[in-house]
Amino acid sequence: MIGEGGMGKVYKATQLMLDKPVVLKVLRQALLSDERTVARFQREAKAASRLNHPNSISILDYGQGEDGALYIAMEYVAGKDLHHILSREWPLPEARVARIVGQVLSALSDAHGAGVIHRDLKPENIMVEQRRGEPDFVKVLDFGIAKIMDTPAGDEGPALTRAGFVCGTPEYMSPEQARGAALDHRSDLYAVGVILYQLVSGLLPFDSDSAVGFATKHLTEQPPLPSRRRPDAKISPAMERLVMKALSKNPADRPQTAEQFRAELQAIDKERRAQVGTRRGNAASNGVLAPMPRRMTPLDQQETRIGDRLNEAANPGWTDQTQQTTLNTTPGGSTSPDGPVPRPSVGLEPATSPERTRPGLDATQRYDSAPFKAPSTLPFKIATVVLVVVALAIAGLFIYGQVKGPQVPDGPRPPQTPMPLNPADLTRLYEKDIPKEQRDAVLASKLASAGDEAWHRGAAELAIAKYKEAFARDPLPETALKLGELYFQREETGEARSWFDRHRKDAPNSHANAYIEQVMPAK
Repeated sequence: MIGEGGMGKVYKATQLMLDKPVVLKVLRQALLSDERTVARFQREAKAASRLNHPNSISILDYGQGEDGALYIAMEYVAGKDLHHILSREWPLPEARVARIVGQVLSALSDAHGAGVIHRDLKPENIMVEQRRGEPDFVKVLDFGIAKIMDTPAGDEGPALTRAGFVCGTPEYMSPEQARGAALDHRSDLYAVGVILYQLVSGLLPFDSDSAVGFATKHLTEQPPLPSRRRPDAKISPAMERLVMKALSKNPADRPQTAEQFRAELQAIDKERRAQVGTRRGNAASNGVLAPMPRRMTPLDQQETRIGDRLNEAANPGWTDQTQQTTLNTTPGGSTSPDGPVPRPSVGLEPATSPERTRPGLDATQRYDSAPFKAPSTLPFKIATVVLVVVALAIAGLFIYGQVKGPQVPDGPRPPQTPMPLNPADLTRLYEKDIPKEQRDAVLASKLASAGDEAWHRGAAELAIAKYKEAFARDPLPETALKLGELYFQREETGEARSWFDRHRKDAPNSHANAYIEQVMPAK
């Protein structure tokens, strides 16, 4: 069992013929004699079976068991309802709000076209699933009190069509629904307006401790602006205007169709992305590019120059090649309709400086052309001095060994298991200096690579967790830059500023600092 309510129980089951998970809604036996409840249960199956839209729940079967129990079999959605997301993940970026609500409106457009009005839209009836390549995939559920427009009045059941009958959830009712008046599809759009208000502000437009209180306020009071109700929320003026339009008391003042509502929402999101693109384009025109994750080269695959240096030591004409770290800027990213515009990358990679050649002997020089000279005794004197020095050195080492005792040569140390990190270790990590003895560059590189993969998949929470673990193992400026950018894209300006400031502190000459200063100037 995965749920239970007043009408019955909800089970996760398996369709044996296809070995496929499904959901079974079973009406309570005690309610089989309740004509209104049975009518509502039947209408959910009938209404949903009319729909054929990817964002609407699919009904697989409807019937009555051997024991007389009524059931509906529907597709299983492996996600969380929007109420759960609101309570645990708010605030939501405006791009994510537009993505979720746009799909709800797309499902409603199909339902309204099929003559079905939902009448009970609320966050609990909207499932959000994280699919590969499709973040925040929406399914609209529970058409239990839906109105089918072409159904004869007498077929709706005695309680569902009675004059003055009110059905639905008071917090999300349209004014006409609260009055018990005749409804059309625009009542659903008012409910979407309430949900949109809640998504951008984290609060309902009205407060009350009773169903009657909510209904009265929907009928008589103008909702406060979301930005006034929640001053700390980040709400664009265009989004706020659309929310208030959807909450108009008069249905004629709301968006007239779900498709029109969706088009206005998409236009706001498109304008937001264009503004972000302009801001980033200005940064790029100054030669400053924003960070995108790039996989760090594992240490065991990095180029080594040991052999080169051995050759250089053996060759009188050697070259000393040094390495320096430079910022490599790569243009990249395209505008994505599903979220913040990907930014070009700023990565760290090795670069070689110009060779510095030390003068030495010319290997092609010919000595046989020089005039003959008599042998000199100088080489023998030099050899004698060298032998004396070597003998004294050996004697000194012997005496030192007698005093100090035998020394065990250093061998390869066994690998040490890194100490696990406590949650406290990752709190305000941008303020901490990690002691060198606690650092592990190899593990940090692997963690950073895992963070890069998560970022590319759109799993921002996982990417942040991996980057923080990597920073706790090896506090690289590049990792701080990525964390600042992630938080900036999520519109969490406090965390973004703290990580950007850490990058500025650790890499004062970084080319990315000009970009940071432009999007988030130092206080």
